[in-house]
Amino acid sequence: MLRGLRAALRILLALVALAAAGASTGAPAATPIAAVIVMSDPAPAYDEAMSALRETLERLMPDTRPSVIDWQNLSTLGPRQAVVTIGTQAARAVAESNYRGPVLHALVPHSGFEWLGSGRRGQVSAIFIDQPAERQIALIREALPEWRRVALLAGPASAATAQSLSQAAREQRLQPMTEQARSDEGLYAALQKLLAEPAVLVATPDPNVFNSYTIQNILLTAYRQRSPVIGYSPAYVRAGAVLAIYSTPRQIGIHAAEILSAQLAGASLPAPQSCRYFEVATNPHVARSLGITLESAEGIRDRLLNNAEAER
Repeated sequence: MLRGLRAALRILLALVALAAAGASTGAPAATPIAAVIVMSDPAPAYDEAMSALRETLERLMPDTRPSVIDWQNLSTLGPRQAVVTIGTQAARAVAESNYRGPVLHALVPHSGFEWLGSGRRGQVSAIFIDQPAERQIALIREALPEWRRVALLAGPASAATAQSLSQAAREQRLQPMTEQARSDEGLYAALQKLLAEPAVLVATPDPNVFNSYTIQNILLTAYRQRSPVIGYSPAYVRAGAVLAIYSTPRQIGIHAAEILSAQLAGASLPAPQSCRYFEVATNPHVARSLGITLESAEGIRDRLLNNAEAER
C-alpha cells in the first residue's frame, strides 16, 4: 500500500516539474481560433448584415472581437481562423483563394453555392438569401387557405427551384402547375396558360423571368387573371404582390453570429441552410381588390414560426 502511494507521488511530482519547466521556458499555449469577416464591396445590405453579426457575436461571446477585411485583401487569412463571408463577391474571392479552413458564406443565393466549394463537406457552409420551398408553400397554406392551385413560372436558371416548390406543394396537398419561359416572347404565353384559371403565382429569384423589365407586366397579368402573387422581397409587395416572405440582412447576420459562436466554442459547421429568421409582408389593398382577406403580416409570420418550431 505504502509502495503504491510513493509511486503515485513520484508521478505527480514529475508532472508538476514538467509543467513548471514549460512555464519557465515560455512554451506557448495553443493559439485560440480567430473570427474574420470578409466583406464584398460596400452596400447597405452587407453593412447591415455585418453590423448585426458583430453585435450578436459580442453579446454571445463578450471577449470575441471579429476582424473585418475586404475581399481584395485576403493575404491575412491563415490557419486557426473561422471565416464568414458576406455577399457573393466575398464568397467567390475566398473560394478562389488558397484558404482551406472553415468558412461560412452569408447572404448568398442557393443557386451559386456549387461555385463556393460545396464539395468540401464540413468545411464550407452557407446561409442562403433564398427561402426554403417548404416555407414558401406553408405561407400559402397559412395566408391563403382557400387556394389550392400553385402556379410556377420557370426559366433556365430556376428549373430546380420550381421543381422543389412543386414537390413541396404536393407534399402539402396543393396542386402545382409549372410552365417553362425560355424567352421574353414565351414568358407571357406561358403565364397566360398558367393562369387560365386563377392560381397563386410564386415568384422565383430568376433574373431571366422576374426582373425590372418584366415584373410590372407579370403583376398586371396576374391581377387581370384574379391571381395573387407571392414575392420574395418587400419590393414585390410595394409593386403589387399580395404577399412576400424574405429574410432581412440583419436576420442573416444574427443567424451567422449564432453559427459562428458555436463554431468558436468547438462545434462543427452545420449543413448549408436558409436563414432561420424571416419576415412576411402583405398588401391588403391588392388583396381586397382580389376578394382576399388577409391576416396581419405579423400574425402570419408568428404562425409559421410556431408551426416550424412544433415540427422540430
